[in-house]
Amino acid sequence: MRALLAISVLALTSSALATESGLPAEPASDAGSPEPSATPASSSEPAPYGAWQGQNYRPPPGEVAPPAPAPVVGSPEYARRTVELIPALGFALPSCHAGTRSDDRCDGVKTGGVAGFTGLWRVTPYFAWGGGFEVAGFQYTPPPEVDLKDAGAGAIWLGLVGRVYFNDEGSLDPYVQLGVGVSALGTTGTDSAGTDWEETGAGPAVQLGGGLDFYLSRSLRLGPSLAYTRVFVDKIRRCRAGGDGDCVDVSKDEDGYLSSYFTLTARLTILLGGEH
Repeated sequence: MRALLAISVLALTSSALATESGLPAEPASDAGSPEPSATPASSSEPAPYGAWQGQNYRPPPGEVAPPAPAPVVGSPEYARRTVELIPALGFALPSCHAGTRSDDRCDGVKTGGVAGFTGLWRVTPYFAWGGGFEVAGFQYTPPPEVDLKDAGAGAIWLGLVGRVYFNDEGSLDPYVQLGVGVSALGTTGTDSAGTDWEETGAGPAVQLGGGLDFYLSRSLRLGPSLAYTRVFVDKIRRCRAGGDGDCVDVSKDEDGYLSSYFTLTARLTILLGGEH
């Protein structure tokens, strides 16, 4: 109680002294009560700082998708196969080697037909080799001075064949080929006495050709082919048809002889074996 009276007297004394000196009197505060915190006055000016708006860093990436699987690569639609069986059918045009005296032996021989067959093993998509044969028949109308009737002419070729291709896939298959073998060309007819005769020139032969095949399916091709066959005739042999050893050799230079022929054929290729 006494303490409270002493504090009150001290406060009144301090207030009186402040009034006399012109200083404002400070309100007395209760002992032990905290002073209220000052609230800053609101202002319309922008704050000196704000929330950070970053532009230098990208947001974290999402989940990365796995890489797409590699595309499935199958065999070509028209792959090349290892075995080719080739029947052919077409036209043949003979060529005559002129004689020193006349061309009676081959004059009158005209266009005919040809049939053949070739078998090839295609070692790579660009090369094949094998063998083949062909038989040609020609129209033959002998000149009047030649004593023959019911006449005909023909040729036969047998040899090895090498072929070079230019495409390893696709629906077109162009090629060139070389054949080496033997061949014979000749004429037949019946003389006025009713005797049948055969005159034949034979020898080694070279065949050059080329063609373009179109794929009809995975196992069939069809296309035209042009070839030239040159026969190196050694001699002409005249034989009595059906005779046994009744043959004589005659000059090949005096009356000319069939020495070569051209063929234009359609070739159907049957494809077998594995694919390259």
